[in-house]
Amino acid sequence: MTYDRLIAWLSSGFQNQKAVTVFCKAVLILTLLRILFLWNASLVMVKYHHLSTPRSWSGKIMLAPSVLAGDHFSLVYIFFITLLIIGVFIRWNYLSGAIFFWITLNLYRITMPLTNGADQVQLALAVCMIFMVSTPYFKSPKMMAWQNVVFNASVLATQLIIVFVYFISGWDKLMTASWRTGDAFLMISNLQHLINPFFKDLLTNSIINIALAWITILFELTFVVFVWFRSTRIFTLIAGVLFHVTIAIVLNLPEFALMMSVSYLVFLKDTDYVFIKNRLPESSKS
Repeated sequence: MTYDRLIAWLSSGFQNQKAVTVFCKAVLILTLLRILFLWNASLVMVKYHHLSTPRSWSGKIMLAPSVLAGDHFSLVYIFFITLLIIGVFIRWNYLSGAIFFWITLNLYRITMPLTNGADQVQLALAVCMIFMVSTPYFKSPKMMAWQNVVFNASVLATQLIIVFVYFISGWDKLMTASWRTGDAFLMISNLQHLINPFFKDLLTNSIINIALAWITILFELTFVVFVWFRSTRIFTLIAGVLFHVTIAIVLNLPEFALMMSVSYLVFLKDTDYVFIKNRLPESSKS
């Protein structure tokens, strides 16, 4: 995409409004499920992980729920769940985007000792989602033009964040000898708290480890390219879902697998949903 085409794309109206809305609502639903899934673990965290009160008034307002969670954990989480449920059913707007970022930031602080890659990805997505508002908010044509640009730019930024995650991960593995030789999977097999016992012996085979290591490297580096092309985009996303489902099963990392799989929705177009709808049975459409 050349510079002129990029500018034209950013300013050519709200791109894929329905697909972006589905993406935002899916991230909210996943966050709701994560809260329920991590409820007991989070309760233990606030019991033994003291969170100090910020000194500034802005900090007190932004991080108030994480501070209050120490003594009123259930109330804070019920409050978060209520806001998320409301967010799922109302039209996405700047306020709901800001509130979701506020929730995500406080959840990140509460569960800090338990954080993994899913938390960092969600925090980055939450920032971009604030600006994914396609409902016209301004009467001025100039301001509406800016809203178009901000909406499209935030979607593109989200896509680039996901691509950047894969590029950094893939490049780091390519430059690391233990990944090129497959020894990384042998090391992983010794992580008792992480590895699924069913696959422990499988990862002691050097040939299998080399194959898995290079499949991982090639997928992460080719994702960076193939996800942008119409002819390969859907196949790349399907491969990515299978890739992360496999990681979830083998390494007991369901959170990260779900977060990355849901993040793929930002790459879909409105036409993709039309294509799917047209191929559903008539009874399903009704």
